[in-house]
Amino acid sequence: MTQTICPNCKRTLRNVNAWHYCKEVEIDDLFLDKSDEIVLAFDRIMQQVSEWEGVSVSGTKNCVVFVRNKTFLVIKPMKKWLEVKFYSEKVIDDDTLYKCHAWNSKFECIFRFENEHQIAYSFFHYFKNSYEIS
Repeated sequence: MTQTICPNCKRTLRNVNAWHYCKEVEIDDLFLDKSDEIVLAFDRIMQQVSEWEGVSVSGTKNCVVFVRNKTFLVIKPMKKWLEVKFYSEKVIDDDTLYKCHAWNSKFECIFRFENEHQIAYSFFHYFKNSYEIS
């Protein structure tokens, strides 16, 4: 799959005509009014996931997007928690999931974390699977 870089916002896109929010946003700006717990939770995920091969990370109007061939992880910093959306080929039966529903030919799953201590190592298995199917 051929990827391209938007000349305006510098985001990695699937193809030249891919729709996206075309405004360059600094990731740090998304966390300006967020608690230290939310920032530390994001840093823990960012540190692990950004080491995977071919991952590009960019800020949008209200979230951080992680892309390989397609978007595989979306992190939205909110007032009380960090919302982490990822994709799966099957329904995930995990009581800690906030939401999991059908989306196109996959499932869109969401975790909400209030601090970094809630992010178990096993969650990275879900994120890695999302990365691999993107």
